[in-house]
Amino acid sequence: MALCYCKKCGRIILFLFDKDEKICDCCKYNVEPIPKQFLSGEFSINAELKEKFVSEYIKTSPEFDQYLFDHREEILTKQSAEFDAKMAHGKAVLEEQNRVTKCPSCGSSNISRIGVINRVVSTHFLGLASSKIGKTHKCNNCGTTW
Repeated sequence: MALCYCKKCGRIILFLFDKDEKICDCCKYNVEPIPKQFLSGEFSINAELKEKFVSEYIKTSPEFDQYLFDHREEILTKQSAEFDAKMAHGKAVLEEQNRVTKCPSCGSSNISRIGVINRVVSTHFLGLASSKIGKTHKCNNCGTTW
């Protein structure tokens, strides 16, 4: 685990897993570990030294971008909203796919409804021997009716 900072936007991020390359979730720039003298414990920056750290390490960095620093929360909120919208769309697509009727024998979604007229005609000619009594769907692949 490491508490890191982005030289470009100034975001401070706690990484729970040690990865070779740590990337800022705001501006996608590589992040660096915060020097130990600015930490209070392993997972937080010392509140009294935070301003000094920001002015000495972040704002003096050649990669520093004042616009990103000032608008970092807006950017993260927008990214979060976009992610939530994509997740909602994906969930809706999955729910729609699960709603599609599938053949109980072969799992095909290539099915058709057996109309009332078709069932009546079948029952009229075959009587109780009709395979369509009480059935509403027919698989166009394997022919199963249910």
